[in-house]
Amino acid sequence: MKKLDIYKNDNYVLNDAFDQAVMNLHILKKQNGYKSFVICGCEAGNGSTTVAINLAAALASSGWRTALIDGDMRKKSRYKRLNENITEGLSDYLMDRVELDKVIYETTTDNLSYIPCGELIDNPVRLLCSNKMTVARNELTDMFDFIIYDMPAVNAAMDAKVIAVNVDATILVTGIGETTKNGLIEAANSLKEVKANLIGTIVNKLDMDEYVAQNADYDYFQNERYAKKVNKK
Repeated sequence: MKKLDIYKNDNYVLNDAFDQAVMNLHILKKQNGYKSFVICGCEAGNGSTTVAINLAAALASSGWRTALIDGDMRKKSRYKRLNENITEGLSDYLMDRVELDKVIYETTTDNLSYIPCGELIDNPVRLLCSNKMTVARNELTDMFDFIIYDMPAVNAAMDAKVIAVNVDATILVTGIGETTKNGLIEAANSLKEVKANLIGTIVNKLDMDEYVAQNADYDYFQNERYAKKVNKK
């Protein structure tokens, strides 16, 4: 089968932001052995899928064998950018229709594999709680250096919590101007109630100019500002 096309981001500002996330995950792996992470929004529409894709691609570009898993079996495939022309995925494996290796797809990004959600089903929670899912997690842990689970928003479904309690850590995604304060508090408390390891929040949809303003030295080396300081002496 043709490799799935994972778009490459060439925006230096955006790459700088994801480089910081990659560094933090690398430290967590080094210090605590963390390798599996749930990425989920506080509320629907926070952009967690975009964050998960870019984060997985960034980890893979660093040389780590990375698996990106679409765990949102509630949303129809035609609304998902990576599932075009894919007929089998995670739900098909969990329902004993296909072996796990048949739903692990290669991508155009080196070291990055992708597991689609599979066909729409009525009750994904039962599948995510199944022994088959436990088997899959164990096998994937042996196969990859990092595993990124893209899950539905915490406040929209129970699915994220089911996986969050079985991975090393969970990261919430908020959207500037979209995520409410109450929504963030409710999502964090919901994860804490099940004793999920919530390690932080990624703020998404931040205006590029605002990011630059808050990170004054993000392009210090890119624009060779050190050279300008030397020339002033």
